[in-house]
Amino acid sequence: MVYGEDGGKNYRLILASMLRLATTRACVHVVESDPVLAVQRVSTGYVALLGDIWLATTQLDLRTPRQWGALKGSTSLRVEIGHWSAQEVLANRSTWLDLDLLRALGAGLSGRVWVALEAWARWPQRTLDGHEECAIGLGEPALQSLGVGGYDRSRDAHRALTRAGRQVVLRDPAYDFVSVQKRAGWCLVARRVSGARARAQARSGASWRSAGIAASKRQRPERAAVRAAVRDSLSDGAT
Repeated sequence: MVYGEDGGKNYRLILASMLRLATTRACVHVVESDPVLAVQRVSTGYVALLGDIWLATTQLDLRTPRQWGALKGSTSLRVEIGHWSAQEVLANRSTWLDLDLLRALGAGLSGRVWVALEAWARWPQRTLDGHEECAIGLGEPALQSLGVGGYDRSRDAHRALTRAGRQVVLRDPAYDFVSVQKRAGWCLVARRVSGARARAQARSGASWRSAGIAASKRQRPERAAVRAAVRDSLSDGAT
């Protein structure tokens, strides 16, 4: 059974990654505010990011060298998007991440902080100098989400976030400041180039950029394909 010219290495890596995601559940907090009363209804759920994973394999019964050179086996991988994930994509409550940059940041705290900043929905409008700034309050839920909730002292968690922020600024040319500061309370303050196109342009010449990905790559067709796959996934589940 032949997977590809690399002997199936990339395929196995993708499969292992998908299997890890399939066993992961995300903790989701949904906050609904009453427009009249000073009341909030908070729902907490644990949702699967992926649905079923299917592998289809063509197994060949080859008996002669001539057959070995003419035919190859193949394996296809089908991954179903989880129901909650699909609903969020269709509702435009999702974030498109630069995978080259995420790989450059790594799987540690700096990558987690960067993902949180990219997903943060409360960035203000563009300022006169072409930048935007946000401040994320560092209460207990935020510390847990950012991965520093296990520190006994909050100042140690703040120092870890500041160190991670330095790595974000070092790796991502679109950010020029990420650090913990005290304002009304302790906050993670970030400042970056305003506008998705401007950030993509700032990142286009970075050293971590994959040579196989053009800086001017248009993402709209890819995003449309993802949404089409999500709609198909939801429709299959309803039938």
